[in-house]
Amino acid sequence: MEIVHDLEHAQPGAPGSVVTIGNFDGIHLGHQALVRSAVEEAQRRGLPAVVVTFEPHPLKVLAPERAPRMLLAPEDKMELLASFGVDLVVAQRFDREFAAIEAQAFVRRYLAGRLKTKKIWVGRDLRFGRERRGSVPDLVRWGALYDYEVGIIEPILVNGARISSSEIRRMIEQGRVDEVRPMLGRHHFVSGTVVSGNQRGRDLGFPTANLSPRTEVVPLDGIYATLFEVRRRQWPSVSSIGFNPTFPGGGKRTVETFIFDFEGDLYGESVKLFFVKRIREERKFPSVEALVAQMRQDASTARTVLEGLGHRAGSGVPD
Repeated sequence: MEIVHDLEHAQPGAPGSVVTIGNFDGIHLGHQALVRSAVEEAQRRGLPAVVVTFEPHPLKVLAPERAPRMLLAPEDKMELLASFGVDLVVAQRFDREFAAIEAQAFVRRYLAGRLKTKKIWVGRDLRFGRERRGSVPDLVRWGALYDYEVGIIEPILVNGARISSSEIRRMIEQGRVDEVRPMLGRHHFVSGTVVSGNQRGRDLGFPTANLSPRTEVVPLDGIYATLFEVRRRQWPSVSSIGFNPTFPGGGKRTVETFIFDFEGDLYGESVKLFFVKRIREERKFPSVEALVAQMRQDASTARTVLEGLGHRAGSGVPD
């Protein structure tokens, strides 16, 4: 999959393309429906499938105080898009100059001109162009002028509720990680690098991998049954998010994982941590001994949760 960061440099390399456009934060089931529709349409027509998205999120430029935290780091979003068979991603650099482009000029210059769009797949509530004046009816109307078709994906519902990135974000930040899996089609994950910690877990008999996240949306403080992915292998694990209140002095918020049945040096590794279920809240214990006893119980609970879902140590990552 090719990635470019400016529509002016986008060259699909064919007499046309099939396009979908959006922020795609989280790549939830609604986003997946758009991407799959574009890829399948492109394959039928023998054309490249193109995703147009924006970096950073437009609100981070236009209204930083209202900008959401991202469910996916940019690298992870690109990896997921590649997994669906996308040929080209335009991760358009979003700034105030780009935001000032009128909707019809955007369609004429980039969709029709640069990408030679033959069909564009969109969600019904898409807004685009200067002050978000462009709408799906505009796209349809201009299609006759610029020789492209428009496919519209209706909102995806789970348990009668519409899937949205904002709702998924809210649920994760409340610790309801198990409830977002049906919306994402996967467990929410946090990616980052394993860094050196305070070695406290090792001293307690629970050596942990300390994750420095690049993902912005980290679940609520607490203890979680998790899957730890390194080198395309997944390992059942139990993770703690919080400030280690049992120990004096507090400190910064940490994401620490005890990996079951794993041995090896992980420092500096790029990893993903998938959150399966929240076990309990973070709390302060009266003694280190009481904390260790609870850690044993947490590990046992996490094993039971993960084994119940069929997760085994060292299982491969599905392609």
